[in-house]
Amino acid sequence: MARFSVIDVGSNTIHLLVGEVKDGTVFPVTGEKVSARLGAGVDKTGRIEDERLSLACEAISLFTKISALNGVPEPLILATSAVRDAENGTELGEKVESETGLEMRLISGEKEAELGFMGAVSAVGTPWEGSALVVDLGGGSAQLILGEASSGPLMQISLPLGTNRTTEKFIENDPPKKKQLKALDEHVKKTLPEWSLTSKVPVVAVGGSARAILKITDDDLTPERLRNLAKEISEDSSGALAREYGLAPERARVMPAAATTLAAVLDRFEKDELTVVRGGIREGALMMLSEGREI
Repeated sequence: MARFSVIDVGSNTIHLLVGEVKDGTVFPVTGEKVSARLGAGVDKTGRIEDERLSLACEAISLFTKISALNGVPEPLILATSAVRDAENGTELGEKVESETGLEMRLISGEKEAELGFMGAVSAVGTPWEGSALVVDLGGGSAQLILGEASSGPLMQISLPLGTNRTTEKFIENDPPKKKQLKALDEHVKKTLPEWSLTSKVPVVAVGGSARAILKITDDDLTPERLRNLAKEISEDSSGALAREYGLAPERARVMPAAATTLAAVLDRFEKDELTVVRGGIREGALMMLSEGREI
């Protein structure tokens, strides 16, 4: 099988995924990640901090070398919300090209949504029948995609509801207060699109924060369970949550916002439950590369 590689420059984490694709399924070869938190403070200052730009460039340079050691000397480098929104985001692309000779592609929210949808399809095993709503919850933005596994997205939207962004805006305390979670819940519901979904449309969630929920609970992820989960993990500090469940501290910090946001999505669209799958834009990018499609 042909081998492909993608470096995903996200608002919270920079990921490397090297993998092979067969019959619409991604088979990972190796993967790495570094928490650079490029999106930290971008909403307030409009800029990525210089130290974070340097760290991100070093991580991308290292991941390029790891990719080459695994048979892919020129990985696809994709940058998303934090770099897209920052006024100095282009500086990272210039640094990366200077260090590696490779172009970092700044993708739109719409393209991010399309890749997230394809990644979800690759991860579900048996594709759903009819339409599904895929929620790709990132650090800087959230992509909502309504589509069919066989034909792709029908409607999609990129919203400023990423967990880093909403935590910085609404969660002033660690642990958060109930009124902060309530304000976030109301904000999410006001921001979501006025889509009308039939009762048969399932909700599928992807992204690091959604996957982290599976480390905390194996219960069915109903709106009530997610709201209660947000309250439960808000009874102690994010440091304690990180230690208890083996989460990165920066991931633990945004988990109350993640659970609250996903509960609000279910409430808004009157859905009883969501399913978390381990796929996303990296898997979607590998699928597109394997098909020879332009990203």
